[in-house]
Amino acid sequence: MKRNRLRNGLAGFIVVAVLLALAVLLGVFRPSTVAPGVQQPLTDAQTRELLPRGRELALAGNCMGCHSLPQGPRGAGGVPIDTPFGTLYSTNITPDKTHGIGNYTREDFHRVLRDGIAPGNRNLYPGMPFVFTHITRAEDIDALYAYIMSLPSIAEPNVANTGVFRLPVRPFMNFWALINFPDRQPPVREGASEQWLRGAYLVEGLGHCGACHTPRNITMGVSFARSLEGGDVVDGLVVPDITAQTLAKRGFNTTSLSEYLSSGISAQGTAFGSMYTVTHFSTSAMQAADVDAIASYLMTGKDGQLLQPAKGPEPLPAASDTPLQRGRLSYLSACAGCHGTNGEGIPNVAPPMNGNIAVVMDSPVNLLTVILQGVPTQTFTGNQRMYAMPGFADRMSAEEVAGLASWMRAQWGGQGKAITAEQVEAIASGK
Repeated sequence: MKRNRLRNGLAGFIVVAVLLALAVLLGVFRPSTVAPGVQQPLTDAQTRELLPRGRELALAGNCMGCHSLPQGPRGAGGVPIDTPFGTLYSTNITPDKTHGIGNYTREDFHRVLRDGIAPGNRNLYPGMPFVFTHITRAEDIDALYAYIMSLPSIAEPNVANTGVFRLPVRPFMNFWALINFPDRQPPVREGASEQWLRGAYLVEGLGHCGACHTPRNITMGVSFARSLEGGDVVDGLVVPDITAQTLAKRGFNTTSLSEYLSSGISAQGTAFGSMYTVTHFSTSAMQAADVDAIASYLMTGKDGQLLQPAKGPEPLPAASDTPLQRGRLSYLSACAGCHGTNGEGIPNVAPPMNGNIAVVMDSPVNLLTVILQGVPTQTFTGNQRMYAMPGFADRMSAEEVAGLASWMRAQWGGQGKAITAEQVEAIASGK
C-alpha cells in the first residue's frame, strides 16, 4: 500500500513537473509588458515630431554599430556575435518588408524592446540586449520606432546563425528568460540630479553598457549583481572594469571620461576593438549633454559622490632589474619611435603607453594581443587619427614579447607579475 502511494505520488509529481515545463516552454510565464495604447499606429505628425529624439536614442543604443558591417549598408545587419554555442549574426533592421522589419507594427516594436519577443511569438536571442532595453520608456520606444522606420529600406538577406542556433531552440529561450530576465526598472537614487538619472537610464537601459562590461553567468545571462565589473572575453579581448572606483583608479574624472566617449581618445589610450565601434558609431555622435550624463553616472561612487582621479602607478623596482632590461631595450628599438621614449605617445600618431589601460589591467591579455596582432589605422572625431601599429607575432619570439610586456607593465602599469612565453604562445595560437 505504501509502495503504491509512493508510486502514485511520484507519478503525480512528474505530471506536475511536465505540465510546468510545458507552460514555461509555451511562454505562459512571459506575459507582455508593453505599455497600453501602443496598438494604435503613430500618426504622421507624431512620427515627424519624434524623429530627432529617435535619432539620438538610436545613437545611444548603438543600433547601427551592432546592425551594420564596417563597409556594409547601414542597418542591414550581418555583424557576427560569437558565443560558446555558435555564432549569432545581427539582423536587418531597415524597413525592408522582406528581409527587415518593415512589417513590424508599433506594438511589435515595443514587444521586441520590452519583452525580447518578435512577431509570431518568436523569442529573440540575448545577442539583442532586451534585458537592458526592457527599461526603456514607452515614449522613447515610439521615438526609436519612428526613426528606424524612416531609414532607407535595404533588401539585404539576413545571415544564417551557426551552431546550436541553427536548431529550433527559440522556445527554450523561455527557460533562459525565467532565470536571466528580471523585471528591471530605471535606476533611481534619493537626491540624485537630473543628469545622474539621465545617465543611469542610458547606461543601464538602451545604452546597454553592461552587455559587455558586466560578467556573464554559466548560462550566458548577465550577472547584474556584478554590474560593470568587466572580466569577460569579447572578440579575444578582456573587457575592462568600468565601475566608478576602477575608472577613478585609472585616472578618469567626469571631464576626461566625457572627452574619451566623445572622441575615442584619452590619456589612458584610444578606443579599439569593440569599444572603437561604440565611440565611432555611438557616443561620438551623441548630444554632449547625454555623454556628460553617462560620464556623471559612471563616475559616481556608491555613496553618491563623484570620484576624483587617482595618481597613476609609479614604476616598480622590478622594471630596473636586470631580468627586465631586455624588455626595455625591445621597447626602445621597436616601440619608442611612435609611443615615445617615456611612453608619452604622439598625438595623431600613437597613443601613450604610460598609464594605458591595456598596460595597467590585471590581465595581460589585451596588451599581448595588441603587440602580437597590431591595430589598424583608426580615425576619430575632429580629423584625428592613430596610425596602424604592426603586429609583432612574426617579428619577435614569444620570450621577447613576454619580456617587452613584462617591462611595460612594471614600468607604467604597476603590475609586477612577469609574463611567461607560454602565455604569449597561448594567445598567439588563439587558445
